[in-house]
Amino acid sequence: MSVRCRHCDAATVWDDAVGSAICISCGSLADPSQTVLTTSQYGNQNDTTEPSLWNSSASTTLKSLRAGNNWDLAGQGKESRDRRNAYAMADMIKSLAVSFNATGLSPRAITLFTQAKLASNFRWGQKSRSVAAACMAIALRESNRPDSIRDIATLLGVPLTTVTHEFTSITSTLKLSLDLADPSVHISTLHNHVASAMQRHQQISELSNSLTNSLRTLCLRSAARTATSLSQLFARLSTGHDILRLPVPPTACAFFILALEAENRSLLNPLGQLAQFLGARCHVSKSVVMTRYKAIQDEIVNWIQSVSWLDQYEIKNGRAKISKRLIAVRGLKDVIKFQEDIWRKQTQSLLRTDFGFEDDPSEENVLVHSKPPSRKRPRLNHALTQTTQFLLNPRRCTVSSTLSAAAKLSKTATMNMPLATYILTNSPDPLIRRPPTRLQLLAQERGGVEEAQIHDDELFSAGEFEKLLRSEDEITIFMQTSDWTEIENREKSAQSLAHRPPRAGAKRVRVTTPNSEELSPWKKSRVNMEALSHFLAVGGADFHQNAEEDTAVLGLEEVVAKVDLDDYYSQDEEEQDGVAPGIIKTPSPLQRQKHETDTHSRLVDNAGDEVILQDWRPPSPGGTMDIRFEEEYD
Repeated sequence: MSVRCRHCDAATVWDDAVGSAICISCGSLADPSQTVLTTSQYGNQNDTTEPSLWNSSASTTLKSLRAGNNWDLAGQGKESRDRRNAYAMADMIKSLAVSFNATGLSPRAITLFTQAKLASNFRWGQKSRSVAAACMAIALRESNRPDSIRDIATLLGVPLTTVTHEFTSITSTLKLSLDLADPSVHISTLHNHVASAMQRHQQISELSNSLTNSLRTLCLRSAARTATSLSQLFARLSTGHDILRLPVPPTACAFFILALEAENRSLLNPLGQLAQFLGARCHVSKSVVMTRYKAIQDEIVNWIQSVSWLDQYEIKNGRAKISKRLIAVRGLKDVIKFQEDIWRKQTQSLLRTDFGFEDDPSEENVLVHSKPPSRKRPRLNHALTQTTQFLLNPRRCTVSSTLSAAAKLSKTATMNMPLATYILTNSPDPLIRRPPTRLQLLAQERGGVEEAQIHDDELFSAGEFEKLLRSEDEITIFMQTSDWTEIENREKSAQSLAHRPPRAGAKRVRVTTPNSEELSPWKKSRVNMEALSHFLAVGGADFHQNAEEDTAVLGLEEVVAKVDLDDYYSQDEEEQDGVAPGIIKTPSPLQRQKHETDTHSRLVDNAGDEVILQDWRPPSPGGTMDIRFEEEYD
């Protein structure tokens, strides 16, 4: 009995030359220790199944005349280059068909690629890869199988939007009519149908109250993504299943029901009402949707058997401990992620395949510049916003501000999320990198951040605040580094001079210290305010007679004496006008001595009533020459 091929499930034939069984369909070896037989570009010359890749009338001479005087070696012309690239594209399409277990579709995909090349005359490189991916998707669609455009684009390393654009362009250019064979195209329609029904505040007549309340608590967008992934995984793992060859709207309804139950992590009952509600949107009956639901459920249970840590369906004493439907619902998301990781690792080597020609840089530039320019948005202070929201309500915000914007929940969903759901669904990465602070833990425990709820001394543990203060050694080092010792010595010397009692017969030296004005003795005023008001009063018969007495009372003898001395030394303007120029009139020594004696006698009489108006200051460096002269002789 011959062994079936594990790739395409076709018959195999034993070959003594390689010592293994060879598949007659895809050419794979049954023995994994051997290498896979692949056709080279020279083997395609005698291939009768692909006559369009080989032109028997092509020139085979070693040299050909070009432009009269130039000679080219064979294989350097445009025809030879196109022929080599066509061989490389044929090999790539064959490898792609093997990856999707559709080796029989490679001739149709190669034919579509050749027709598209002749019709559009596109260039080799990134453009040809996109066209080849679209041709493979069209061949899958024509065989009543899902097109798997996303998977093909991932394998070839081309953008999904480019493959979709080429798919539409080829179907319109070659005038192909294709039926929708991918159930994922109906998922968005079902998602919008359920979302619009949930937005109404009134009860849905087709669904019960319990079912409606369960649907309102689900994230429909996440359920739609799960349904799309389930559709792609079903087409990838169960290529020979009969569901893929049946009409796709009921299959899409079954996928979406399973995704809703997987999002709910429990069963949605009554299931018949939900199947009828979704089937009415796609114009299918409830019985057809339920039949597809049961078939897909059995296939999911078979997938779960390969995941050891999930609950398995086991029958003991004629009954199962856990129903098959509940096992499929609970393990759906895990098995999808598990199978996607395996598929990604298996196809990693194919992503680095060299197809034998260089990419056209112009095609890459077109792809890069075709994207809309990104707009610069003002940067916001997210840390301040998150801190404010946390202080207002610690349960509404995330625990840490290190989460990326893509991983954060929406604002509306976070506000309405219960505490238990938030703790279970929040990513543990920020908690590992930056654990919650003592203030956050106390606020969560006591339900607020008011002063009556959390005291200041509770924010620090025993001895934690003292560790923040600098020690005596550090203070000494900082004082030596910043020259603080010299400044303190100057301040201490100034204070000692200010508080030292004056010596007998010594002249007083006034030192300004940074003490307050209340402690400075020379800042106090010795002016008698009552006598000052009497002195400033104008009028009265005895005003001039009591002027000298009032001056003595006020303590202004020194100032008046100085003014009298200046008046005595200076002459009136009328007298100066009569003196010849160059002659300065000075008083006689007897007159000067008499005036100084009178002034000294008045100062001695009132020596106890001293008044100090202001501290002495040096003359201002600015100003004109006349001002400097007056300041010098004042």
